[in-house]
Amino acid sequence: MKKSQNRINPRFNAFKIAFIYFVISIAWIIASDQILVMTTANSQLFTTLAIFKGSFFVILTAILIYLLVYRNLVSIKRSEKDLKESERKFREIFNKANDMISVNVMNEDGIPGKFLEVNEVVSKRLGYTNEELLSMTPTDLVSPEKSDLIQVNAEKLFKKGQNTFEIVLVTKDGKEIPVEVNNHFIDYNGKRVSLAVSRDITDRKKSEEQLKSSLEEKIVLLREIHHRVNNNLQIISSLFNLQSNYVDENSKDILMASQSRVKSMAMIHEKLYQSPDLTRINMKDYIESFVSGLFSLYMVETTAIHLQTDLEDIEMGIDTAIPVGLIINELVTNSLKHAFPAGNEGGIIEISFRKEGELLTLKIADNGIGLPERRKIETKKSLGLQLVSNLVNQLDGTMMVSGENGTEVKLQFEELKYKKRL
Repeated sequence: MKKSQNRINPRFNAFKIAFIYFVISIAWIIASDQILVMTTANSQLFTTLAIFKGSFFVILTAILIYLLVYRNLVSIKRSEKDLKESERKFREIFNKANDMISVNVMNEDGIPGKFLEVNEVVSKRLGYTNEELLSMTPTDLVSPEKSDLIQVNAEKLFKKGQNTFEIVLVTKDGKEIPVEVNNHFIDYNGKRVSLAVSRDITDRKKSEEQLKSSLEEKIVLLREIHHRVNNNLQIISSLFNLQSNYVDENSKDILMASQSRVKSMAMIHEKLYQSPDLTRINMKDYIESFVSGLFSLYMVETTAIHLQTDLEDIEMGIDTAIPVGLIINELVTNSLKHAFPAGNEGGIIEISFRKEGELLTLKIADNGIGLPERRKIETKKSLGLQLVSNLVNQLDGTMMVSGENGTEVKLQFEELKYKKRL
């Protein structure tokens, strides 16, 4: 609803009342005199009635003026009382607030000027008297180390009309108090001044520091866990390598396969330990490093078998990265061991890992001898193929195998969604 635009204009209203009174008085005098002239022939009676008429008019006017003045004075007195009560309530709220409240002028150069008003909380928290504060400026209370923020925040205040920021105040005895300031412009006796509500955030800062310290301790602990898991897995891998020197060729193959699986998991913990984010690793970096390690493990010359990669910078959590790493290990190992007969050069292994929306696509292909029988991969009961099939199911993914012109395995899946652990 639109507010009424009518306002009391004392000068106009007083003039209107005086004008109405003047018109009524003239009309009364002329009309009453005419009535007396027409109805009274006796001059003595005429004079008596005229005196009575004038006296009656003066008395009536005096009563009217008395009522108007009395009503006006009562209204003024009531307004003064209401104003004093309103000011008392305002002062009580202003002084009893939990936060420090201050009003200060803003100089033309944009720097906060002297205080015009401060509540009792400012004096209590900072140790200055009200008189001392009214001769000071906000700049006098700010820590020298934070003085450069005064100009910056003043510029934001002029630009936006309000500003919220953190700064450090210094008490009279030199103690520093961190505060959060909510600052905006108000009208004060016709002037545009700055109203600042400053809240002591000492306890909040202590809690933040404790939380930060606790989080840093957990991060250090988690890094140490990843580091130790990596070391332990590397020890297991070394044990497999040592054991392979005392077994036959068939058992040696099994130990090397187990060793590569352990390495795939160990490298994930190594990458997590080195990563700024302890919950996700860069799969491009991981795949390139791990596959290079597989080539070394199986002593494959890069001149004989060439590796081609098409990898996107995809960040992935450990819950998905471990099964993906094991799948890559099994498929690449299978290509290195079986796709290229001894002495066959010009071999190529392609690894592609891309993301479209939420769907991840992993493709591993080689130009080797392929699959003689299409159903062979489904019927062969090797541990590696069973492991790949189980891991694909764990990822809720799909697997497509092609045995023409080499072998190509294409996996599609989405990253597993687990609740964040950190």
